Order: sequence, then structure tokens, then C-alpha cells
Amino acid sequence: MHRYTSFAVFGAGLIGAPIARELSARGASVLVLGRPGCCPETVKRKLPAGVEVFEVDYTDSLVIARLLEGHAVKVVVSTMSAAEVAVQNLLATTAKAAGVELFVPSEFGVVTDGMAGKNNEISTIEHLKSIQLPFARFYAGFFIETIPALTGFSVNGKINVAGYGNMPCSFTASCDVAGFVAHVLAFLPPDELFDKTFRLQGDRSTLSDLALIFETEVAYVKEIPGQMSEVWTRMQMAAECGVASTGWDMLQWAEGDDYAGCTNHLWEGHQWQTIKSFYRL
Repeated sequence: MHRYTSFAVFGAGLIGAPIARELSARGASVLVLGRPGCCPETVKRKLPAGVEVFEVDYTDSLVIARLLEGHAVKVVVSTMSAAEVAVQNLLATTAKAAGVELFVPSEFGVVTDGMAGKNNEISTIEHLKSIQLPFARFYAGFFIETIPALTGFSVNGKINVAGYGNMPCSFTASCDVAGFVAHVLAFLPPDELFDKTFRLQGDRSTLSDLALIFETEVAYVKEIPGQMSEVWTRMQMAAECGVASTGWDMLQWAEGDDYAGCTNHLWEGHQWQTIKSFYRL
């Protein structure tokens, strides 16, 4: 049965480098493409010896197409900022022209299906549909390791909540996300990947209940000081709207039939990290 063995991962950050490592560990051929200056020796040393690293301008379609074609890449995994819709759409078009058969957009977070784009920008999923390039999308909620920053805990030792903080959120460790992505991409046949959405969940909690887990108090505030303020605000909005649960359904505006964590079973035997196990609480 045909399975994919040749991949290109765009980005080598929190989730990109781990995905590249996990794919390589499963015997796949892997390229990592980072922007100029984004793949220093410290990053390269953390990647397996067999993973080739290239620094490219993500808008240079000619160079990218040559790399993808030259290495017979069949699957592109994008881990660039999800806010870079136009750049990601251009990358998808380039990948399609280079013979790529599957595109994984950078949506390793909250539910975006049905969410309107900014400034009338077409979403990457809609763009992929328009150019007939199959996609596999992975929702993971919030990365467990970002909880201290995204709740303001690292600022004042409290769980800072802007609204009610009573909507369930999905939390998944980046290593679990990377391992799951690599597992299904390397072992599932194409027809089980094409145009599929995978809903992961390592743990589940409301923002307010995080205070119980971390044995601290909830602070109901309008903003937090420091450089994390903008990120904290976006996280709070996502949590309050429900989309931080990977089982959220925009059309129903409620938890959907495809519930949070409903695809975890595809990584049979894996022990998913919880918030308590990750932080050794």
C-alpha cells in the first residue's frame, strides 16, 4: 500500500523542528526550509544528520520549486505563522506546481474552520480547495508549554482571565503534536489523509480551572503588562469563544460530533502528556 516517504517542512521552530525529527525517525526523507537567518547552527545541530536544511525566501517560488522537485517531495508541512496567509497560499501554489500531493497548513492550534479571514483574504484551506491540492489539517488547541506565558502566570504567578474563563480548552504538548503528525503522515495511506481534519487533545481544562492545577488564584483582569499582552489577549478571545477546544463546531457554535481528541486513537499505544505530567505537578 502506497505511503508517503518524502517531506519538506517549512519552519524549524517550536513545532517545525520536532516534526522534522519525528518524520526522520520514521525513515522518511526530510527537508527543512527556513527563512534566511532562521536556521543557525544551534538549530541544525538539533536535527538528525540526514535532514537537509536550506534557508530560502518563502516568496521565491522558483528556488522553492527547484528544491521540492529536486528532492521529489510529495508532502509539504507548513509551520510558518498562521497569520501569514498570503505567503502560505503562495507556497501552496508553488508546491502544487512542483508535484506535491499533500499540503499541511500551519493550523496547529485553535479551530479555524468557518472562521472569516481578515481583509477579505482567502483562507489557506479555501485556496487549497481552489487549486485542487489535498490537505491534512491538525487542530491541537493550545500548546501545553505555552500556558505560563499565555495565561500571564509567568508575569504575576496567577491565571489571568479576561472573561468568564469557563469554556473548555484543549491543551497538547508540542512533542505529542509533532509525533502524531509524523505518525499519521508516514503510516496512513493518502486516501486517509486527503482533506481530513485531525482533532488532537492531550488534556482539557477551562482557563479558570488551570488555577486549581497550578495551585494559584484566578485574576479577572482586562489586560496584563509586558510584551505578552497582545498574545494573551488573542488567547483569551479564542478561549472565550470556544474555538480553543479542538472539538468546536463553528456552524453549531457548540462542541461538534467530531469531538476534541477524537483522532488520538490513530496513534495507538501512545501516552499523551497531561498538564500535570508536563509540569510535574
